[in-house]
Amino acid sequence: MQFEEAVARRRTVREFQARPVEEEKIRKVLQAGLAAPSNAHLKSWEFILLRDREARKISIVDHLKARDMKDRAEIDRFLAAFEDETLKGVYRRTLPLQLTMLLEAPELLIVTYKMKPLAECRRLFDLNPLVSVWMCIENIMLAMAAAGLFGCTYTPYDTAGLKTYLGIPEGREIAVVIPFGYPARMPEAWPGEKLEARLHVDRW
Repeated sequence: MQFEEAVARRRTVREFQARPVEEEKIRKVLQAGLAAPSNAHLKSWEFILLRDREARKISIVDHLKARDMKDRAEIDRFLAAFEDETLKGVYRRTLPLQLTMLLEAPELLIVTYKMKPLAECRRLFDLNPLVSVWMCIENIMLAMAAAGLFGCTYTPYDTAGLKTYLGIPEGREIAVVIPFGYPARMPEAWPGEKLEARLHVDRW
């Protein structure tokens, strides 16, 4: 598959087939992540595949505290803090599936990296490890699309409990949790963005 095809095919998917994912594909996808550039060539990324179903349930329910928000009034109260209507539309579709996707996806990937505590970051430069781990993550997501796999990048609000439960070393952070597998159905293609509306040459 050509690079442009993988970019066009990449989707966020939250509902999956029960079909298991081949080990060879998983390793190929993670190897693509490791090929991403990183700050100072450190590549401080390490991965956890959370395959034990009971451990996954404890991790997601007790430590990430993820849940499916299905009550319409509760969703509306949650969305009251946001102004952007597009964002509200996304949350209306996704909040009812957050717990389900994390528990039921065939695979659950946790991407970790090293970074100084945010309270100690004084310059944008200090955030380079965060920037580079997201390069790794996007490589993973594009490699998934090329392999017919799809997932969702779930960014935790609070990772302290999960790090303790999984034995993640001090000084290492969780960037994202990615439930992934073969999609139950392919979502519609995103209409795309017009480059001309966002491109500036020489000045804003």
